[in-house]
Amino acid sequence: MSRTESVDVVVVGGGPAGATAGSLLAKAGHTVLILERETFPRYHIGESMVSGMAPLMEELGLVEELDARFRPKSGITLRWGRDPEPWRSDFSAAFSATGSHFTHAWHVTRSEFDELMLDNARKLGAMVHEAAQVTKVLQDETGRVTGVAYTQDGETHQVTARFVVDASGQGRLLTRQLTETSWQEDLRNVAVWTYFDSYTPIEDKDDILVEAIQGGGWVWGIPLSETKLSMGYVLPAEMLAEQTRGGRTQRDVFLDCLKDSHVAKKMVDVAALGALSTTRDWSHVCDTFHGPGWAAVGDAAAFIDPLFSSGVWLGTSGAWLAARALDAALKDEGREEQVLERFDSLYRQLFKDILAYVRFFMDPTRLREEYEERAREIGNMVTQSSRVGFVSMISGVSAVADVVDFDPMSAEEVEGVMQEWDEQAAASQEAGEGDDERSLAQEAHAS
Repeated sequence: MSRTESVDVVVVGGGPAGATAGSLLAKAGHTVLILERETFPRYHIGESMVSGMAPLMEELGLVEELDARFRPKSGITLRWGRDPEPWRSDFSAAFSATGSHFTHAWHVTRSEFDELMLDNARKLGAMVHEAAQVTKVLQDETGRVTGVAYTQDGETHQVTARFVVDASGQGRLLTRQLTETSWQEDLRNVAVWTYFDSYTPIEDKDDILVEAIQGGGWVWGIPLSETKLSMGYVLPAEMLAEQTRGGRTQRDVFLDCLKDSHVAKKMVDVAALGALSTTRDWSHVCDTFHGPGWAAVGDAAAFIDPLFSSGVWLGTSGAWLAARALDAALKDEGREEQVLERFDSLYRQLFKDILAYVRFFMDPTRLREEYEERAREIGNMVTQSSRVGFVSMISGVSAVADVVDFDPMSAEEVEGVMQEWDEQAAASQEAGEGDDERSLAQEAHAS
């Protein structure tokens, strides 16, 4: 029988970003329904986390479980740039600089990790419907999003909500309809990957390996356990298409990648190469991450080439920001646009900083010192507190303070704006431009 439900927030998608938003909003006391089209556990790629996720995992109460179930990730070993030898960045160095007690991340089996996150959302009070396919976005006569329709077990249901969160991944259920998407043409890449049941670890065995391939693209090596290694090759889509013309296969291209590598080929026995999987990794960003009655997080909002394993961190960080903004809007609906605008602004800055650095790093001909210096420069863009260098940028640590301390209703921020208006008004008076600049600015802000 079809049913109609009503909740505070509907979250479309139960992956890490959706589970994060749903968990935190339920924890804050709101009624939340998460609609997931698949049935967990389900397979997913993106298995290496970054240490910038640790504060969120602590907020969700999952650190001990993650430590017990998954292999720690201590840092990243790179063979990149003009340096002929591999070089390493240790995650603990960035956290030591910030005074945090988190020193590592995790290499995870995503089917287990994602199920853990979604089950935790249930424990924190969110309702979860799996095998629930959203088919329609509901809107009122003004265009405001008011809920969704979905099918489950062959029946169609409706749920109305004060807000809908699009966490539907690259399907972009709401954002595809409600905003435009810009594609990063220089990062239209594809990934080809497989798993090895035995391997020779690199010197720092808990690190992820990231190695530039001379012919183009880069390769990852993720030690999921003592015996299982995830290895993938990321390259431009046009390059893969060109290399597979004339009867050559993706397997041939992958073997060429290993042949051209210096470190990756020493880790595995190519004779044991099994079945390959492939997906597109096309970096993109939506023109807006919010609108009347909705917000977008995760890949539904933005995606960046997985060079530094930043995808889950960016998505869950955006969800953390969105949850606090929506909590504020639910408590004071008159502030909806204000708090969602602040969420959008900070989330977009996180995306821009990572994108800028990925583009800079994609040139594999620079010196290590150049990569590190550029990371420090970009790390200062969000706030002056983000000054802990290269490893801070690639681990997400440089933005931890900005994400953790985000307050969409911050009185301190409002006071700062008022002070700026006072200074602008004083300057205007001195220039003879009248004495009502502040009132005009206040009216504009209020609107």
